[in-house]
Amino acid sequence: MGQFEIRAKDGLARLGKFTTKHGVVRTPLLMPVVHPGKSAILPRELVENFGFQMVITNSYIVRSHERFRRKALEEGVHGLLDFDGPVMTDSGTFQMYSHHLPSEEIDPLEIVRFQREIDTDIGTILDVFSDPSVGRSQVEKDVQISLERAEVSVPEKGEMMLAGTVQGGAYEDLRELSASRLARLDLDIHPIGGVVPFMESYRYSDIVRMTLASKQHLPPQRPVHLFGCGHPMLFAQAALLGCDFFDSASYAKFAESGRMLLPDGTMHLESLRELPCDCPICSNFTADELKSMKEEKELLLMKHNLYVSAAEMRRVRQAIQDGKIFELAAYRARGHPALMEALETTLSILATYSASEPIGKTASLFYTGPETSRRPEIGFFHRRMLERFPFKKTHTLLLVPHHADHPFSDTAQGLMEEARIHQNENLQVAFVAPFGAVPWELEHVHPAQQCVFPKKIDEITLKISLSRAVELMAKVQADNVLWLSRETPIDILKGPLSQANNIEVLDSIRKLKNSLPQASGKESWQHRRLRAILAYQWNLQLDSMNDFEIVISKGTGKIRHIRSDNEILFTVIPQSGLLAPTFRGGEVLLKAGLDQSYRVCMSVDAVEFVEEGKSALAKFVLKANDSLLSGEEVLLMNPDGQLIGVGRAVLNGPEMLAFDRGVAVATRHSKL
Repeated sequence: MGQFEIRAKDGLARLGKFTTKHGVVRTPLLMPVVHPGKSAILPRELVENFGFQMVITNSYIVRSHERFRRKALEEGVHGLLDFDGPVMTDSGTFQMYSHHLPSEEIDPLEIVRFQREIDTDIGTILDVFSDPSVGRSQVEKDVQISLERAEVSVPEKGEMMLAGTVQGGAYEDLRELSASRLARLDLDIHPIGGVVPFMESYRYSDIVRMTLASKQHLPPQRPVHLFGCGHPMLFAQAALLGCDFFDSASYAKFAESGRMLLPDGTMHLESLRELPCDCPICSNFTADELKSMKEEKELLLMKHNLYVSAAEMRRVRQAIQDGKIFELAAYRARGHPALMEALETTLSILATYSASEPIGKTASLFYTGPETSRRPEIGFFHRRMLERFPFKKTHTLLLVPHHADHPFSDTAQGLMEEARIHQNENLQVAFVAPFGAVPWELEHVHPAQQCVFPKKIDEITLKISLSRAVELMAKVQADNVLWLSRETPIDILKGPLSQANNIEVLDSIRKLKNSLPQASGKESWQHRRLRAILAYQWNLQLDSMNDFEIVISKGTGKIRHIRSDNEILFTVIPQSGLLAPTFRGGEVLLKAGLDQSYRVCMSVDAVEFVEEGKSALAKFVLKANDSLLSGEEVLLMNPDGQLIGVGRAVLNGPEMLAFDRGVAVATRHSKL
């Protein structure tokens, strides 16, 4: 029985809830490492004073010391730690590696049984840690041993949740092998192991590759734990990769050597004249006061490190909720060149993840640097637009440069008046923004008008914009391609475009009017825009829209509702520009032949609840298409193929079938 549920998503990042025997925790979460005998800060203080939810301790250390072992067996690990919250235990794998202990030091089955006997919430298998310096053949042997141990450990877990660690060193194919084999076992959490040496040597790009190679083969309903990731400057980027759990001994280790953790790096106390943050330690002491201390200094630095780490993890969770995790990761990447390189690696790999980005997001996308135009949601918009845009043949394609700093049509009213009186076979207008080209019919669809760029556009962004404009030109068959020159940094693209593609540059709308065939009004601009949105959102091509009445907002001039016989079929979601169907609208979509990709079949047990307007829970989903993305507006069906509701997908198709906790579809309208 799975214990994990997703509440919100942003790319691969997940905001979730994880249920243990000793409480429910919110993810992503950070578990401070506590030593059963010498932790200067007690576990309950970590919760009460710093806001942590869960701790991790080492079962090998507990088992190796008589006084710890006896108490843990008598009172459980919670009694040993004097802590009533969730506890995870490690098996001693890292101690075996770091202290070069003999292989017989820890018995793989005995350590799992011991963790079960001391009633830990989450135990961990004894895997084999591969040193980055060893060759591939040794890593292959280590992976095989780890897998064999996982297989024999699972029957020993009882009611304890068990973590199966993915190994494989820097070899992506071995990570994939390890993850796919572990996925078949009855495990509950998957740590990505063997990464600490890579972190210590700043090989963050390798960690990205190792993590993503593992994650794509792991069951989505099991949390991913990036073992040993305890520095706050890594949290945002690791969450962006889809990691849910983190653990940290860094808060203590760094304090021992007089170092202070910060979200963008590390500082040595001895080099500071001023303390760098507003945590209670930095607010109540000066740098000189801390330096002069003897006994208290290490403890105070430890507390500072905990305050900073806890605050950054809260910041990560909020960023996922707000759709801002990429921006937070990009800001943090500026803290170290290796992190920036890792972000580049992340972007390169995420471009191949077709189902990673939720559709219909509403948050603005703020420019963080040249990487902004390569963000997954922008790339997804561009690819889907090229694939589904319905108007692919025209007499004249007009490219209009735009900085995307104001609504496109609002800054080109004369041009839009001309565009709206012509049919698509005569004139097609596309705005060329810093992130690419956008047909005017889709100008309100996220993220077309939610991107905020600086006045000066960098060269990489300009090249991306140019490339995407060329791709649109290749999709739209046009007799003439024109460029309307305007005062904007994007206008510089007219040079390379006109030289390579035989484009005529215009300096006024008057010249455009003289080059166009006579306007003919077969279809209103509102219906043309609706046709484009239906195609983009659901890949629907409707032959006729005569029955659709389009209601325009008096305040914004945008489409607000689509009605038929005075009944609302669809409402345009202002922040995303997409359509939310009513139940009647769902019936219209069904009649129009909406693809099975956008239909979610619920079991008989859930039909009554959905018909009453309650959310569709994942455990009752019978069928969901593999290509369904989270965020899509979908139809909820009963097993007989009848419509029972419409709503927004919280999970993607594979997740709906994998999870047995949480909401699969947030119902908007139902049959009753």
